[in-house]
Amino acid sequence: MSAVRRSRQDSREAREKWRRDRAERGAEIQSLEVLSGLFEQVRSRSFLAAWAALAAGERAGRPALGSRLPPVRLARTLLPSVFSPRTLALGTAALDLYTSYAAFRERSRWFTGLAEEKVRERELEALHRRGAGRALDVAQALGGSLIKAGQFASTRPDLLPPAYTKTLSTLQDRVPPRPFAVIKRAVERETGRPLKETFSEFDREAVAAASIAQVHRARLKGSGREVAVKVRYPEVAGLIEEDLDSLEAIFDGLARLEPEVRLRPISDYLRWTLPLELDLAREARAMESLRKMLSDREDVVVPETVPELCTESLVVMEYVPGLRVNDRAALEAAGLDPKRVAWLINDAFADQLFRRRVFHADPHPGNLRVQPGPKLVLLDHGLTLSLERDFVETLARMVAALRDGDFDALKSALRETGLPVTDDTDVGVLLELLGVVMGGEDEPEEAATTIDLGSVAGRVGAGIRDLPPRLLLVGRAIGLLDGITRQLDDETDALEIVGRYAGKLTGEADQSPA
Repeated sequence: MSAVRRSRQDSREAREKWRRDRAERGAEIQSLEVLSGLFEQVRSRSFLAAWAALAAGERAGRPALGSRLPPVRLARTLLPSVFSPRTLALGTAALDLYTSYAAFRERSRWFTGLAEEKVRERELEALHRRGAGRALDVAQALGGSLIKAGQFASTRPDLLPPAYTKTLSTLQDRVPPRPFAVIKRAVERETGRPLKETFSEFDREAVAAASIAQVHRARLKGSGREVAVKVRYPEVAGLIEEDLDSLEAIFDGLARLEPEVRLRPISDYLRWTLPLELDLAREARAMESLRKMLSDREDVVVPETVPELCTESLVVMEYVPGLRVNDRAALEAAGLDPKRVAWLINDAFADQLFRRRVFHADPHPGNLRVQPGPKLVLLDHGLTLSLERDFVETLARMVAALRDGDFDALKSALRETGLPVTDDTDVGVLLELLGVVMGGEDEPEEAATTIDLGSVAGRVGAGIRDLPPRLLLVGRAIGLLDGITRQLDDETDALEIVGRYAGKLTGEADQSPA
């Protein structure tokens, strides 16, 4: 009995010692985790203070608003650009984000509290939210092309976690307008004469102001014609060039450190689209081309330009008023049927895409107006472009296949765009892929709980991240139009309207209603 009692006593003592040792180790680990948390706060606040100082220096050091900033090529003039406050501010923010994830990864290895999957996922999601907030702050503070970068990034759930796409989707390309004196000098420089010799009236307050240009109402001297004057900011070309070089350097450096993280498609897309938006002379030509193409339609209005006053930095066009397309209450108050407006929008854009092959690729609500009729007014043609016949025919086959539920034909059409889709790719992945092409999900919270768009790249292949910019541009436009349609009338079948035009191009019989 004594041996049994001793054995029991030894067992109890061993258990008590194990509990004491565990408690001591837990306290030690807890202390280390507290220290780690304090270190993270110091790290984060240090980066934030450095970034805030650099951002303030960048704003104070911007060139005079009436001057031109020479383009800076980071790849060619690395040393001078490193000391640019704007580049340093952007680089500091990027380093802050990278080190926060690197520190989290190290904590996950050393601290048992983070070893549990649920705890680690919760910590990681909080880190994503913080990182997304920092990215939003940087874009809003520095502005320019970084706003457009954030807007585009918000449509790429294959590249970024849902917290980023949701947060960045709130970015609006609106900025405080530049002072009238700055705009007056810019217009006079482009026209080569005093403002009062060109315009009998020129509103001092801007109608709209965005990251590249702002618009004023005016009246031409002599004819008295009311016009809208779009003026590009004098320094914006140089800032955009510097931003793109900085983003490319940051994304390439990150890819070397973390090969699975590939953000270069964001800068590649901007490198293709921003020059289109910067060249206002090209925009004026695109407007005239589309206006002539649609001249047989009485229900679509494209402002007429004043060619002799249009330059690379200035567009003068007729002023065309109208109601904002997604203001349902205003439309109804004006006696306009939202359902008819929804049909008109889809019909007009399908007509552009599949019949004319000249397409307004930036149809967000601020660029669309509605007049009595209804008539659709198309504004802001920085991303209006001509499309190749082969590309349009591929899009037509894609739309027809989606309308008919023919997923074999859909796979074939997607392959023609250069995507790595095979015969074994399942339907779910195909639909997720189309969600990426068309700008991701409209309801990020719901998307995060139903499908993981970020996993599409892994299942389809790295090629999804290298989607052709032209395909993304058109897909994003279609996604915007779908969102407007559902705001106006959720019963309008946009796919059926667009499918009729696509069917005509692919050789189907005309099934349009009489």
